[in-house]
Amino acid sequence: MRPLKKLLRRPPVHRLLCRLASSYMRFAAWTTRWEVLNDGPLQEYLRQGQPFIVCLWHGRMMIVPHAWPPGHAINVLISRHGDGRFISTVIGHIGMGTIEGSTSQGAVSALRAIIRSLRAGRVVAITPDGPRGPRMRAASGVAMAATVAKVPVLPIAAAVSHCRILGSWDRFILPLPFVRGVVVWGEPILLPTETGQDAIEAGRQRIEEALIRLSAEADRRMGHTPIEPAPLPESKPEPEPEPAP
Repeated sequence: MRPLKKLLRRPPVHRLLCRLASSYMRFAAWTTRWEVLNDGPLQEYLRQGQPFIVCLWHGRMMIVPHAWPPGHAINVLISRHGDGRFISTVIGHIGMGTIEGSTSQGAVSALRAIIRSLRAGRVVAITPDGPRGPRMRAASGVAMAATVAKVPVLPIAAAVSHCRILGSWDRFILPLPFVRGVVVWGEPILLPTETGQDAIEAGRQRIEEALIRLSAEADRRMGHTPIEPAPLPESKPEPEPEPAP
């Protein structure tokens, strides 16, 4: 395994694999018959030049980018680790910009970069369960960024009729060519301007629930059993009080 990892880190091999991955994404998307649902809010925001946050689950990163309208700039939050650099190069080949960081690791610097980008009028895409999960459980960073920057969150999910679901933590979906596909945009999520812990947690839950619902709808429309989120951690029972002496 180590020799393979060393080989993959070599710049010529890295560049070749990124080119192959981006070419496959284009080919799979181009040969898919797409149905797009509820993109009215998206089109209206783009027409107005309104900055906003696009949210999607990490496991759908290979099928959702097709839904982004060409000719409109977008920056995607990508982690700094090796996989993140690979993804950053791949999406760069399909015309998307990147912001380095993560909503869970290095969150402060990532949050500042996101807010700067939004305040400059740009659209930012975030996978709130990335880069390492738990699967389909949103980190609070996206709610904090939307609250501080005072922008809406637009959730999105996509699915295809035939694909390979990998055994990775995120159940990564590898689309196959010559299939049917559906893109489901959710309703905009407008968060209050309060930055207290309870308000941010409530916003995080709204985003997570919307993405789980949209993903299940997209999967069902393509005839699949919906991919389930990772189980919530079990809460520890409160210790019983010691009897009085």
